Amino acid sequence: MSQPSTSQKGEPDADAAASLRESGVKPEIIDDSASSVSEGADLATAQYESITVVRKENAVNDSILFLGKVEGIVAGHTAMFPEFKTWQDQTKQILNGIKSPRVLVGVLGYTGSGKSSLINALIDEEMVVPANAMRASTSVVTEISWNDSDDPEKAFRAEIEFISETEWKEEMDVLLDDLKNATKGEDVSVKSGSQASTAFAKISAVWPGVTLSKLKGMTSQELFDQIDGVSNILDCHLEIAKPKAKPFSREISKYIDSNNKQKSSNEISYWPLVRCVRIYTKAEILRHGLVLVDLPGLGDSNTGRTQVAENYSKRLTYVWIVADIVRAIDDQVAKDLMGKSFRRQLLMDGKYDDKYVTFIMTKTDIINNEEVIESLQLREKNLKDILGREADILKDIQDGQQALARKSLKLKKIKRALKLLSSNAESTKADSSAPRKRKHSKEDRRGDGDQPSGDSKPMDMDVPSKRLLTKKKAHNAKAIKMLGKRLTGLKLILKSIRNDIKAACTQARSRYTQEHLRMDFENGLRELKQDISDDANDEKQLGNEDEAESKHLVYRRGLTEQLQIFCVSSKGYQRLCGRFKRDPLPNGFGTIKDTCIPKLQEYAAASTLTVRGKIADSFLTESNLLKLSIKSWAENVSPNSLSASQTDKLNEMLGEKLETLHKTFSHALTVAISRIREIIMTEILPTLRSCIRVSTEKAEEACKELMNADTSYQTWKAICRRFGKFNNKKNATYDWIGVFLQPFWGELAQPWDKVFNSQMQSVHDRYAWNLVRAIRVFSTDIRPLLQSMSEASASKSPIDFLAKIPYLEKRTRTAVSGSLSSAQRQAQEIHRLIEPRIQHHMRPVYEKCSQESKIGALGRMKEHLLDHIKKNNKVMYNDSSDLLNTRLNKMTTNLEELLKEAHSQTSHYLRTEIRNMIMWAIAKDDETRENVRKTIRKELTIQLDTLEVALGRGTSKPTDRFLSVRTETKPDDDSSEDNDEDDDISDDSDSSDNSDVGDNSDGSEEAESTGDGMEDS
Repeated sequence: MSQPSTSQKGEPDADAAASLRESGVKPEIIDDSASSVSEGADLATAQYESITVVRKENAVNDSILFLGKVEGIVAGHTAMFPEFKTWQDQTKQILNGIKSPRVLVGVLGYTGSGKSSLINALIDEEMVVPANAMRASTSVVTEISWNDSDDPEKAFRAEIEFISETEWKEEMDVLLDDLKNATKGEDVSVKSGSQASTAFAKISAVWPGVTLSKLKGMTSQELFDQIDGVSNILDCHLEIAKPKAKPFSREISKYIDSNNKQKSSNEISYWPLVRCVRIYTKAEILRHGLVLVDLPGLGDSNTGRTQVAENYSKRLTYVWIVADIVRAIDDQVAKDLMGKSFRRQLLMDGKYDDKYVTFIMTKTDIINNEEVIESLQLREKNLKDILGREADILKDIQDGQQALARKSLKLKKIKRALKLLSSNAESTKADSSAPRKRKHSKEDRRGDGDQPSGDSKPMDMDVPSKRLLTKKKAHNAKAIKMLGKRLTGLKLILKSIRNDIKAACTQARSRYTQEHLRMDFENGLRELKQDISDDANDEKQLGNEDEAESKHLVYRRGLTEQLQIFCVSSKGYQRLCGRFKRDPLPNGFGTIKDTCIPKLQEYAAASTLTVRGKIADSFLTESNLLKLSIKSWAENVSPNSLSASQTDKLNEMLGEKLETLHKTFSHALTVAISRIREIIMTEILPTLRSCIRVSTEKAEEACKELMNADTSYQTWKAICRRFGKFNNKKNATYDWIGVFLQPFWGELAQPWDKVFNSQMQSVHDRYAWNLVRAIRVFSTDIRPLLQSMSEASASKSPIDFLAKIPYLEKRTRTAVSGSLSSAQRQAQEIHRLIEPRIQHHMRPVYEKCSQESKIGALGRMKEHLLDHIKKNNKVMYNDSSDLLNTRLNKMTTNLEELLKEAHSQTSHYLRTEIRNMIMWAIAKDDETRENVRKTIRKELTIQLDTLEVALGRGTSKPTDRFLSVRTETKPDDDSSEDNDEDDDISDDSDSSDNSDVGDNSDGSEEAESTGDGMEDS
């Protein structure tokens, strides 16, 4: 087999491989907040939001064209007008800052739940994701995103990333150990699902024809040296491109489908070597940055793939839980598929709500109508009505069939009578035509049952009877035909009714499933809250929670009521779209919409709106600040020069105002950071001491439960070889790290959630408002200075500067919002550090247990584990607590820098812009400069007018209303109120501080015609 074209580390494509591993194809921004569409909004709301975002994006495109035109106009005049160089620098910075949206949606589900079929239906392809790829490659992350290539030969592309040599050898060590500990007499070549047979299957996939005897005693390095071709593919990436979907699917299945290779094939299979697969296609729902990520179960023996999956899980914008609707209720998908550990992680990440989690129930076309009717007809009026119609039609059919039977019997009798008459007539005719010398008796001339003829013309008597019978025959035949047509029509109606019954049953089951999933989801949250309580007294503590936390809990419960649940049929959708033509058309779906796939596609596409809106807002804020500078320059004639004394006086006044602003900013920063340190000190750190105490007490008990569990020797060895985490082929999950981690997080989860998902937002909201208020006060205080400049230079430009204030406020709020997002991302990373730390402390005992063999090995392993826990559990939990403390301190320092930067950028912009106005007003234009200025002003005015026409007037004024630093505002934490009078906030200060900013008399009306106000539409 020819080797695929690859690139190894150190070669020219190594940078591309590194870039690929970072998931960066182009600059992007990953959304970390949910769209309002996911908050249960109806279609009209989603459409309105979509229209608003598209308008913003159109404004971005128009602004990019405008900036390009301006660049061409001023490019040759930067020496004469130094402000043009500033414009060029700002334009370059703005254009370089354009990001591509990237919304990661993780698709989780049991094997056989229909994930691959769902994804193929969503991207409107019969087969792009191989049918077995997602099922067989349970440890490979598969990412599906937009293909930006316009080459028709690359309509479908894939990038396959392979694990490193180190990762492969580490996995081989585990697999070879699994083989050594095979059950005596076990045939590992048979796929029995045991650890040994699974290990042999993986090794033989990359080393076809290998025998168990050949592997005996072999090390991972020796195995690596023996296998040809593996070294050429490891730590590389492979690109595949095809113009059509089916050949593309066949090609990539060679690398990600464990069932792809024929039994007789001696070619190497690459699926055990794959870290992740990225598929690119031009599906409409992917156009604006949606990325579907199949996240298979964690716990694979290959650490590289496990780490990739874990890294994805913390970067996801949303999670879709996919399950077969037939099993959804019985399996308690909302609780069981989202295991306790996963649900606790969602709680700590602030994502245990409907904004983050969506449930998708598949295979709605598979339904037992009788079961649904039996279960739900009493509560489904529509179903009862349809069943009544069915009963009526069935009665009509039965009556028609009985009438048809009677008519058929009558027709049969008529035909028999006619046949008899015809037979009589033939006999009479034969008698009359016989030779006269032949004599017959009367009995011979009469047939059985015939009446004796009374005259010489016996046929004449039968004519009326025959005519009557013939008439009756025709009448009955016509009646039978009409009855047949009527029955055919009735059966068609019955078929339609039964199709309606299936549709009604499908809808009824879907509603029933949605109701119960919502209850399960909320019960899961309630049970989680109970699980993380220390003892019975915690219920009292929950009852005495402060008002903010109570509001926070009510907020979460309200969200679960809006939980999005889709019940879909991928098969029905595909067939009704004309695909899979060999399959029969499905029943129970009147239209394509009834499969609910179109609704899910709309929902998926709408999930990108929030991040797209953020990107557009950020660009428009910066471009509008620059546009206001350009507009002011174009609308003002040559300014008078300022004297040296005027310049010095203005600079002195500016310095004083900026110093006051700096002090106000610094005070707000000090208050915010003090509050952050306070809530961590009062909520998190005391809990850490409790975490150590409770975990130390419960660790030994948890260890004894593991010892008493019915776990085989082979499974113990497999768990220990994998350092505490193991998933077998029977879907049994063993997470001993989680067992020892649970009591630690059980104590910390609730305060962690409160601090980082409620109180931290309140602190950032307050800080953002304090900065905005300071900016508004500065704009009022700086007005006399700007007025003086305007009068001295006979130019309106200084007063025009006030129109930029609303955009500076918006930029400041955006920067503070970025700090909050950073805090929450850091918090997610920090609490995830504890699991590897626990695993690190447990590693010595796992290694020791892995060495045990022979008689009594299981007992000795149990003793080793218990002894290790008794000796080391306190050290383990103390170390974990210290790690959290250290990282939280580092996070606070990082936040201080981010929050400081939020106001430093504003201060720098104000200082630079105003001082430049003073500096550039020194020299009076000469005649040449004046003529050039006039020409440029004219050209700039044309471009400004063109932009205004494109944008439309009155669509872009920024809101004066203060907005939270997050779109999805959670209830304020009352405990975050500060008593500092300078930090107090009121609506009165809002109106008074900003009274002058919006005064149109001084030129601030310029803000009304810029392109970013649509965010407030």
